[in-house]
Amino acid sequence: MWKANGRKPKPQQIADTLRMEINDGIYPAGATLPTQEQLAERFGVSRQVVRQAIAEMTRLGLVRIKQGSGTVVLDSTAPTKPSMVHLAPYIRSAFEAREVTLDLFTLTAESMDTHIRTQVARIRDNEIEPPERITVRVMLPSTDALLAFPRSVDDPSDTRPLERHRELTGRHAPSLVEALTSLQDLNLVSEVSARVRTVPLTPSHKLYILNKEVVLHGLYRLVEHPVTYKGDTLHVLDVLGLGSTLFLYTTGDASGAGINDPDFVEEAQRWFDSFWDHLATDAPFIR
Repeated sequence: MWKANGRKPKPQQIADTLRMEINDGIYPAGATLPTQEQLAERFGVSRQVVRQAIAEMTRLGLVRIKQGSGTVVLDSTAPTKPSMVHLAPYIRSAFEAREVTLDLFTLTAESMDTHIRTQVARIRDNEIEPPERITVRVMLPSTDALLAFPRSVDDPSDTRPLERHRELTGRHAPSLVEALTSLQDLNLVSEVSARVRTVPLTPSHKLYILNKEVVLHGLYRLVEHPVTYKGDTLHVLDVLGLGSTLFLYTTGDASGAGINDPDFVEEAQRWFDSFWDHLATDAPFIR
């Protein structure tokens, strides 16, 4: 079972994890969090601990308890600086272009799978005009590489955190590809290209290049937190990509928040292309 790491009590660690997921749009404003019973099972704690975590989130103005509806997320996730943003609205905007081009470098495809499936659903439900073309390249760490993280806090030789990471990658990356290619199968988008390649390194940052005019860049920060794997709750050292703040760089053609820096956007594209062309290999878990 998971034990508090001694620096933060369990309710605070759970509240931090849920806050990050709220910030990244996994639980958008107005959404309902999983039930206390579901959260207790996920984190391997008692319902009393979950109630304490929710009380802390309520105190911070992140959620409110609505009679008959559960714990509802409030609209309190906007970053405090114009150059610091969250991913969801920019992925949403990118898919409203006539030609969608995404180059993505990240530790896992877990959150991106959720974001892209949300946009695929918008297209299938006729909420937005289908793009004429979608091109997506995803670059992930190799599943056979000995990554620096995630790893067990209690036993660094425990291979289960890495096994869990490989399973997540092998599940969400194909799911992302399947969701995108389904748009072409349904004759909703005339041309779809979705490729996944892997590189033999542990990412220290994430990089999203959207439609060649917007770059979102974020640094991974190591944290200790609980994860559930094959019925056990593991205490791991890992990065929480969900909810992490991203820095926004744009070209002169893009509007809104962020730093207008075409040179950075161009250099980020060159960086991605060089790794994609010279170091990455096709992911073995993509058919």
